[in-house]
Amino acid sequence: MNQRQTVLCLCAIALLCLLLAIGCANPDEKKVEYFEKAAAYEDSGDLKAAIIEYRNAIKIDPQFTEARYQLGLAYLKTQQPGKALRELERAASLDPSNTDALIKTAEMYCLAKQFKKSREKIDRILDVDKNFPAAYALLAQVELAEKNLTAAETAIDRALQLNPENSRFHIIKARVLTAANKMDRAERALKKAVAINPAARYLKNLAAFYSSRNKSGAAEQILEDLIEKNPDKPESYLDLARLYMKTGRQAEAEQSMLTAIDKDPESVEIHTFLANFYRQTNSLEKAEKAYKAAMAKAEDPTNIQSMLADFYFETGQPESAHQQVGAVLTEKAEHPAASLVKAKLLITDQKNKEALAILDRLTKDSPRWGEAHYQKGVAHLNEGDIQLSLNAVNQAIQLSPGNPDARTLLAYHRLLQRDFESARKNAVQALQKAPGNFRAGIILAKSLLYLGEADKALALFEEMESQAPENIEIIYNRALVHLKQDDIRKAMESLETILDLKPDFSPALVAISNILTRQEKAGQAIARVRQQVKKSPGNPDYWALLAHLVDKYTSSPDEALEYLRKAQALAPDSPRIYKMTADLLVRTDKTHEAIEKYRALTQANPDYVEGYIALGTLFEKTGNPAEARQTYKKALEIDPDFAPAANNLAWMMANEPSADLGEALRLAMRAQKNAPGNPYIADTLGWVHYKRGSHKLALAQFARATQKRPHMPTLRYHLALALHADGQTDKAKEALTDCLNTDENFPERAEAEKLLKKLS
Repeated sequence: MNQRQTVLCLCAIALLCLLLAIGCANPDEKKVEYFEKAAAYEDSGDLKAAIIEYRNAIKIDPQFTEARYQLGLAYLKTQQPGKALRELERAASLDPSNTDALIKTAEMYCLAKQFKKSREKIDRILDVDKNFPAAYALLAQVELAEKNLTAAETAIDRALQLNPENSRFHIIKARVLTAANKMDRAERALKKAVAINPAARYLKNLAAFYSSRNKSGAAEQILEDLIEKNPDKPESYLDLARLYMKTGRQAEAEQSMLTAIDKDPESVEIHTFLANFYRQTNSLEKAEKAYKAAMAKAEDPTNIQSMLADFYFETGQPESAHQQVGAVLTEKAEHPAASLVKAKLLITDQKNKEALAILDRLTKDSPRWGEAHYQKGVAHLNEGDIQLSLNAVNQAIQLSPGNPDARTLLAYHRLLQRDFESARKNAVQALQKAPGNFRAGIILAKSLLYLGEADKALALFEEMESQAPENIEIIYNRALVHLKQDDIRKAMESLETILDLKPDFSPALVAISNILTRQEKAGQAIARVRQQVKKSPGNPDYWALLAHLVDKYTSSPDEALEYLRKAQALAPDSPRIYKMTADLLVRTDKTHEAIEKYRALTQANPDYVEGYIALGTLFEKTGNPAEARQTYKKALEIDPDFAPAANNLAWMMANEPSADLGEALRLAMRAQKNAPGNPYIADTLGWVHYKRGSHKLALAQFARATQKRPHMPTLRYHLALALHADGQTDKAKEALTDCLNTDENFPERAEAEKLLKKLS
């Protein structure tokens, strides 16, 4: 080795020794160094860097309690509650005497409404320190949330005994006393809080109390005094705007918000507040402009952009909503608010399964998001999943009891269950929050009608019609009330009005034909239906109705068959039309001819599923269930989503002596998934539930079917059976009377008469 190589070798050895010496530095010193760096970053406002250094300290010593505690606080400050809770809990477990960590975890559990866990933390604090006032104050809030008002008052009194000069504790006491309706004492507690500390937040609590007691003058005076003391702070202007909004002084509310913007023109929050105000007051152009102004000022505009998308959706501008949602989701693929709007758009487009995929993710990520649960309820209802819809809407109301749309959906479910009093109650609650909610108004009026208060129902329908004179559903339900009151002339006028407005509205034409045939005016009924068919030749229900009338009243089966073929061509997914056709062919001794025809068609066109369903229906009618079953199965092999085949096979299986009701249920649910709006498929699913003994589930499906086809006696009879099985005898008798009050000789008439006699 030469001299140069020797020198280099010695230098390398020296450097290695130096590195080893650095690496072997005291770990306790290193973790303290990281901790001190973190504290310095935190003091300078760089919380992101502080978090990194706190974590470095913990990597060296996982038992470093103070670092974990400070890391938890840093996570809280950066809006990361999950991580904050984890670190604070670990800090408390490492040092059971750290009551500050315990009280913060207890507060977080209380905010998350996990009151049992919050109590556990409070108990641990009091085990360490029986005189910890904040623990008693938090215990009072837990007791208040669980409506244990006496215990809540005892707890807050103990907190005040230990710390009588804490303004926040007096505020909590005021809340407890307000809940107990001890308003004079609540006011004194609020005044005491202000006397101890006249800070704005305590004065605003007093103003809010006066506002809730309809003492708007006193509330306004407090807020105006705050503005006079701090004229450049926008918050008090917004509080004053809220007060004006509550008292209906919208112009003054707007001016107060505009003043707040003058004080802080770059505030995203104030522009958004103004946009939401304009949206609520139906100033749509101003709302759009304010949302866009908020977006322009936001560092991250995606949240505001999602609000704008929702605004477009709610105001009937789906294309604009799609555009905004697409822009947000391109940047942030799973943005929660934008994803919710996308789900709403999918539901509107009847893409309920796609919507549910999004909503399942949202409710998993944010299980306390009431609006997401409500939208799940809507999507499940559209899919025909009544129980899943009811579960979702109950969850939505538990989380957001003030949501009028969720209340309306629950009212609808109660209507389906024939629980008219509960339907009425929920509809009223929805209307209290949203007086213009016609859906809730319709449900309320229907409930009143079923509760025997027809005059009130009629008055409500007439009031709604005055506000929405072309709303088909309102006019149709008013017609049903007139029919209930035997006012045929007014009922007919309403039904004709509907057909003028919406020529394709089948229930109105069916009701007119029923009225005329009951009056022994079958010729007029046929003529009226022919007239409407000319206006709406693409409506399969009209051709089927015309076929029924011609077959029954003119003895022209060939003509009726021709009309049924036209109906079938227009609606190849309708089980009822196949059944009507098969019934007619059997009665006219054309069964063999029809079977041979459909055999030839299916042989020539092996994928012709409509041919198989027609063939299967004919096999059923001729007493050949084995052939029928095989034919339906063949149709499902070709097209597993073909609803009529699944429906008919489910019906057959449910009525067999050794019924496989599990398979029948699977098939009926598949049929409804693929044709969720079909009342005859709902009837089949209800029948399977009924046979399985699930009477409430059956009731919901039968009620849904009869709402769609109120004049079909077989559907009414099935509803009566479910009501009777559910113990609702009076409602069962009413449904039986309705189904027997028709000239139609439906197959179950004898059984319906027998059951009505038994119940009477």
